[in-house]
Amino acid sequence: MRWIKLIAILSLWLFFFGVVALVHLWITVLRLPNRWKIVSRLTRSFTLLLRTILNIKVTVQGDEGQLERGGYVIISNHLGYIDGIVLGSLFPVVFVSKREVKSWPVIGQWTTLCGTVFINRQRKGLVPLAVKEISRKLKQEANILLFPEGAATNGERMLPFQTAPLAAPLRSRAIIVPVTLAYQSVNEQPLSAANRDLVYCYDNMPDAPHFWKLLGLRRIEARVTIRSKIDCSRYEDNSAGRKRLAEDCYNRVSGRASKTDYAQADEEAHRQILMDG
Repeated sequence: MRWIKLIAILSLWLFFFGVVALVHLWITVLRLPNRWKIVSRLTRSFTLLLRTILNIKVTVQGDEGQLERGGYVIISNHLGYIDGIVLGSLFPVVFVSKREVKSWPVIGQWTTLCGTVFINRQRKGLVPLAVKEISRKLKQEANILLFPEGAATNGERMLPFQTAPLAAPLRSRAIIVPVTLAYQSVNEQPLSAANRDLVYCYDNMPDAPHFWKLLGLRRIEARVTIRSKIDCSRYEDNSAGRKRLAEDCYNRVSGRASKTDYAQADEEAHRQILMDG
C-alpha cells in the first residue's frame, strides 16, 4: 500500500509541477495580474488530490466559501506538515513556511514554484523581507496561510503566537480568518496520546520516516472550524497593536473567546486606534 501511494503522489507531483510551470509562463507572456491568486487555485487542486490519496476525511464547520475571493490571511494552530495538506485542500492559499523546507528534495521545488514565503528563523533581521512579500501577495488577492505558533506541537497546548509575521496583514489592513484544526481519529481509532504521533510531526521528529508511516495509514479524520473574522484595520500598526492582534488571534483559534468576546475585542481595538489618532 505504501509504495502504491508513494508512486501515485510522485506521479501527481510531476504532472502538477509541469502544469504550474506552464501557467507561470502563460501568466508572464500575457502579463496577467494576480499571478499568485491563479497559482493558489492550482495548489488547492494538487493538495486536494494528495489528501484523497492519503484518505484524509475533513469536516468543516463554518463558511469556507467566503475565502474564494482571496486576499485573506488564514491562521491556524499547528500540529505538523499534514496541516498544510488539510487546509491547502480546502482553501486556495500561498503557504508561509520555515526556510529549511526550501532545501527539501521534491517538496522544496514544489513549494517554491507555488510561491511559498520562506521565513528564516535564525536571521530575525530578514523577517521584514518576508513580511513585505506576504503583503505583496495579499495585494494580488491571494490568500496567505500562516501558522503563528512558529512550530508544530503535540496538541496538548498552543504556543504563544509570534507577532512579527502578523505585521503583514496589519500593514495591508487585511482580514484575518482564524481556523482551528483538530484531528479526531486514525484508522478509525480516536486520536490519543498513544497514536497521535502517527499524524502529528513536531519538535525534532524526522519528516521522511514520519511520512513513510503516514503512507501506511488507512484513514485519518480531521475537523476544521472557521472562526469569526478579524478586521486588521481596527488595530494600530505598531508593536502594541501587533501584540493585541496576536492575543485576539490566539483566543479565537483556541476557542476561548465567545462571540461577545469577539465584539468586545473588536471594539477595544477600534477605540485604541481612535485614542492613538
